[in-house]
Amino acid sequence: MSKGALVFSLALLVAGCGTPAPTSPLGERKPEGASRTFLVGSPVDSRLPSAGSEISALGDEDRALAAGARPVAAAANPPLYWNGLTTELAGAKKLPPPLFSRAYALVHAGIADALVSARDRRRGPLSEAAVAAGAAYEILRYLFPEAADRIATEATGQAGLSERSGRVLGGWALGHAVGRLAVDRAQRDGSDAVFTGPIPTGPGIWTGTNPVLPLCGAWKCWLIPASADFQPEPPYPYGSPEDLEDVEDVAQAALNRTPEQVEIVHKWADRSPPAIWNALLVERLEAANADPVSSARALAWLHTTIEDAFISCWSTKYSYWVARPFQRIPGLVTVIPTPNFPSYTSGHSTISAAAAEVMAELFPGEAPFFRAQAGEAALSRFWGGIHFAHDNNEGLDVGRRIGAFAVSLMLEERKPALLAAR
Repeated sequence: MSKGALVFSLALLVAGCGTPAPTSPLGERKPEGASRTFLVGSPVDSRLPSAGSEISALGDEDRALAAGARPVAAAANPPLYWNGLTTELAGAKKLPPPLFSRAYALVHAGIADALVSARDRRRGPLSEAAVAAGAAYEILRYLFPEAADRIATEATGQAGLSERSGRVLGGWALGHAVGRLAVDRAQRDGSDAVFTGPIPTGPGIWTGTNPVLPLCGAWKCWLIPASADFQPEPPYPYGSPEDLEDVEDVAQAALNRTPEQVEIVHKWADRSPPAIWNALLVERLEAANADPVSSARALAWLHTTIEDAFISCWSTKYSYWVARPFQRIPGLVTVIPTPNFPSYTSGHSTISAAAAEVMAELFPGEAPFFRAQAGEAALSRFWGGIHFAHDNNEGLDVGRRIGAFAVSLMLEERKPALLAAR
């Protein structure tokens, strides 16, 4: 086994052995503090309806929606309901992974802030179902305008607008206002910037056309200060001994794949990676019978962390424009099609390592499992023939650092674990 492959194997071993993230022990937590918000300055942010007077913020459109609403059986856990619809709509639209992740982050940051605001004692009793539906309605219509009619029907039904009570209408107004803040952020996050080139050329440089989201690395981050603050070491110099070892390792792996390895490649490739980690969280929230606010905040922490990891990774990809294995190895047979963007670093590795740290904080008893899953996600890209070992090693390292940073913010909260799982 070459030095590069050995380093990669050791990295995966560490990822799977449950090494704790650099967070404070339970007995040494910081003093209790207020819940962190993602979009609002506080539960009574001046941009939100006044506490106790939420209904006054209703507009003609809201009243028309209430007039046309029909009663339906409301979901027991609204954040999980809207999570399911977001997953469905993003999947149907075949969003590239960073945009899939962005949709999750916007929806869940909006719902989480809306529900936290609704529980502030200065506000009267508000329907959590209406609060969540109001936020989801605004954000999902922005993200998926082609499904606007369906979103309206789902939102008004889940909100219970047909009831037209003060707690429902006030909750809808509050949620709607937070949703608008999410849309305002989305319209200013840089995701609509247009790439005009040029694509660099030279030995070892990615060759292709219409690269996917080359400006994603400049998008606005949610938690980390900037993508530049979490970057890997540079890629190996083209033609260096380390580079040539990486190339040879991929070529040899492609000649010796096992059926089990191919199965793992598909496990991590047949669904968008943020949806895979989302499913792991949703399964556990359902099993724990988590309440709506805990669910909303767990989803928000996971998906804002994943989105920041994507932004950091894409900054790396389009800083170096490193060629993919099939562009370096004549006749290479890959298990899956190679994505249409540069190789260094691996998106799967980066976002999975970041997600694993958040999941380990939420469910400490399963920390080794989550870190092992991140390692497997990285290895799947190597076995699939679409990434070099160095892409994965550095992606795992950066992802862990981003995840640890997110956890450090989680630990500042009143309930660091969010769930009573300790």
